[in-house]
This record gives sequence, structure tokens and C-alpha cells, in this order.
Amino acid sequence: QSLRANLSQQCSVQMTAINGLDYPVPLGIAYILLSGCVLRAIFVWMQLPASVGVMLSGFIFRHFFQDELLFARDELQELAFFLVLLTAGLEIRVEQLKWHIFVMAILPAACEILGIALYAYYVMQYTRLEGLVL
Repeated sequence: QSLRANLSQQCSVQMTAINGLDYPVPLGIAYILLSGCVLRAIFVWMQLPASVGVMLSGFIFRHFFQDELLFARDELQELAFFLVLLTAGLEIRVEQLKWHIFVMAILPAACEILGIALYAYYVMQYTRLEGLVL
């Protein structure tokens, strides 16, 4: 039985060497960030949105993740989503912003806040201040 365990361990070591997924985690994160930066530069050169290049690098590298990076996948996705929003936000110019854009951004959020506050006050019996804080 120990021979069988030793053989399966050798096979798993050979498989990780064949797949090329045996590398340090910081190096894997560095590859992802570097590819995102390179694809972003290519998309900017082609006059396309840079955030699409960053997302494309994430789609490409999802097939090469090793297990340790998969455990941190949720945190990496949150970081990537934040970076994409930041990049897209920095591409907006003040001249492009009109008053109706602000209304369309603020009005739904204000209605949602008001709806939650009213629900908390009338249904859940919170105070008005507690309802607004929710």
C-alpha cells in the first residue's frame, strides 16, 4: 500500500510539473498584474477602453491559476473590480458630465435610501434615524 501511495505522489508531482502550475503565489499575482498592464497599454494604443484589456487578462489567466490563487479568488475579484471602476472613472472628463447624468445617478440612490428608511421605520419599528442609517 505504501508503494501505491508513493506512486500516486510521484504521478501528482509529475502532473504539476507537466501542467506548469507549480510556481510561487507572488509570482502568479505578478504575472496577472503585468499582463493586465500590458493589455491595458495595447487597448489604449488601439483607442479602445483600457478596462476591457484588464478584464481580458483576467479571463485569460483564470485557466492558469493554481490552487493557492483560487483560495484568494474572491479577494482578487474585488480588487480587480475596484481597479476596473477606478480606471473607467479616471477616463471620464468633466466636460462629458451633464446635469442629467447627476440626476440619473443620484435619484435612484436617493429613492432606495428613502425606501429602506421607510420600511425600517414602519415595518421593523426602528426609529427614523436608525432607518436612515441602514
